[in-house]
Amino acid sequence: MKKLVMLIGADYIRCALFTIIAVYAVTASPTGQFKFHWTLVNGYLLSAYFVAHPLLMALAPKLTRHPFQLVSAASQSLRQTTGDHQSLTEIYHNALNPVISRDMLLAKNDYQDDLMGITVAFIIHGCLQLLAWPLVVIISAWRGIRYLWQIRQR
Repeated sequence: MKKLVMLIGADYIRCALFTIIAVYAVTASPTGQFKFHWTLVNGYLLSAYFVAHPLLMALAPKLTRHPFQLVSAASQSLRQTTGDHQSLTEIYHNALNPVISRDMLLAKNDYQDDLMGITVAFIIHGCLQLLAWPLVVIISAWRGIRYLWQIRQR
């Protein structure tokens, strides 16, 4: 039960920014002033945010983690050149390098890779939120048909 609550809470936090941006984009006037109006699109977005997306994540928990591990070419090349084990002279040289050390470059590239991972996760969960109701219906229908098929086979 605790895991389900944590999963649903994480989904609310993860998709909050996307929902705010989408609702603002739908309801804002061309001048940029925000006046909320109930429309079919707003109703769909808010119901998908509050009901369908957490339900989808509970039905298919594999969707909570995006399958992409982003590692840039710069990070890969730095890891290949430095290797996992450095000699004392290489560590000393990296520490005293007046421009920027390889360790600092690697840390900077890893930070940028992490930001790209967060961006990709934001886009994936935004798309999943937009498709949440159809996916919930499809997954529920599939599981219902499979359950009825298993009962019929007994």
